[in-house]
Amino acid sequence: MATSALGLLASSYEEDDDNDEPAAAAASTLLVVNPTPAVVGDYGGSSASHALALAPVITEDRKHGQQIMKANPTYEEMWAPEQGPSLDVTAQRAAGIKSKHRFVGHVAKMTPATDFAFDEQYHTFNAYGFAADPSTHLGPSGQDAAAGPQQAPAAGVAVPTEAPELTAEQKAAIDARLKQEKRKYEGREDAAEQSAMEAWPRGCGRRCAERAVFHGSSMVDYQGRSWTTPPTDVREEEHECFIPKRWIHTWSGHTKGVAAIRWFPGNGHLLLSAGMDHKVKIWDVFNTRKCVQTYMGHAAAVRDIQFTNDGKRFLTCSYDRYLKLWDTETGQCISAFTNRKLPYCCTFNPDDDKQHVFLAGCSNKHIVQYDTHTGKVEQLYDQHLAAVNTITFVENNARFASTADDKKMLIWDTSADPTLHSMPAVTKTPNDQWLLCQNLDNQITTYSAAGRFKHNRKKARFAAPTFKGHIVAGYACKPDMSPDGNYVMSGDSDGRLWFWDWKSGKVFRKLKCHDQVCIQAIWHPVEPSRVATCSWDGTIKYWD
Repeated sequence: MATSALGLLASSYEEDDDNDEPAAAAASTLLVVNPTPAVVGDYGGSSASHALALAPVITEDRKHGQQIMKANPTYEEMWAPEQGPSLDVTAQRAAGIKSKHRFVGHVAKMTPATDFAFDEQYHTFNAYGFAADPSTHLGPSGQDAAAGPQQAPAAGVAVPTEAPELTAEQKAAIDARLKQEKRKYEGREDAAEQSAMEAWPRGCGRRCAERAVFHGSSMVDYQGRSWTTPPTDVREEEHECFIPKRWIHTWSGHTKGVAAIRWFPGNGHLLLSAGMDHKVKIWDVFNTRKCVQTYMGHAAAVRDIQFTNDGKRFLTCSYDRYLKLWDTETGQCISAFTNRKLPYCCTFNPDDDKQHVFLAGCSNKHIVQYDTHTGKVEQLYDQHLAAVNTITFVENNARFASTADDKKMLIWDTSADPTLHSMPAVTKTPNDQWLLCQNLDNQITTYSAAGRFKHNRKKARFAAPTFKGHIVAGYACKPDMSPDGNYVMSGDSDGRLWFWDWKSGKVFRKLKCHDQVCIQAIWHPVEPSRVATCSWDGTIKYWD
């Protein structure tokens, strides 16, 4: 049988040969198929014993840390059709196939025989949308009947399976999901979402649908008054307070925790609550003590709420990154605001003429000031080093205090005084007791350089409060003082040099030094009457 097989193999080689020689000459030639060097042949001197001997040899390659198996395959094995996984290395890794294994012979489909293999396919399906087909038909030996005996049944040998071909829609869905998870991890949006957000109305972001559910019998009473109108017998007045001793009522209606509560401004006949169940509820306090209305419009827990002074509107901030302004009576969402950061607190400006302005402390260390009329960000306060937790107005609402996770409390001045001007140039006097500050309102003011750094508003014994007469608006002309402390000098926008008496503040002398602005003048430290000036005309002049 082996001789006939070798003859058939030899005849196939003769057909491809270019030289047409007789078949008898080819038959008399001894042909030995030896694909591996480690084959032991025993021919015994007869043609019938020319069969190849199968002598598998396993050697250890210590240089590369692996084992090498050498064997002579049979004719049927050599001409068998190719079998095995059709995926490349990248596709095998995406399908959950461990490509580091080298497979020998035929390949059978994978059957998860351990909990680890099952969990691996389970997580692959959740992450990529596909997994190995568990419906395999194995024989008693644990192998597929069509796989043949070449697949080694040894423990630890991973047997892969071919992943199903994904459709274009499935691939697009997988890519979109991976991009979304990456954006969520990095905390950013892609360009498409950026353009979509810019296409929305000013001050509004993409948000959930807002609605309100009224739980009472009627929005108005028999006299036509709104349900938010306080009872006539409840008035706001000063009274003596006492410590409570007993529990009288419980308001229950939120399915999760309550994050904040606020009394209705004035007499507190209503109570507003922010819940972690994404809802805001308002409760009756004096009469039925039931939930009057529920406001729904956030996709995450509501963290803070705040009424306006009249109670007609209130503001909510939520973990869905949106702040929303609501009408208390109708339940309508008037507008929504977002800067794509988590708002931790919100509050209106307490002034009656500034009820359209509110502040929001965010997770990105910023305090954002919004205007409800325009929907724009009016001001940004960014001196904190961590998330802002609270905002409280103080000093007749001219300032507000903010606290953050950076363990600091900062006091901010919200009033814009038009009489204040910047001081672009400051010089210290030779005795280190005063600061000469060049103001853009065309005067030089003096401040003490020690203690509380007070502004010298009145004429002191040895210092004048201000030095006036020159024009420096728009230029940072730096002042200077004589080494003996008797004279103050400064350039101006016309190229002149001014000298004042330090004690009286009167103008002592004026010099025309340059054609353009005299930006600086300095007194010589040794020569008592030598001064150097520089100008934007490109010249430096020395004066005596």
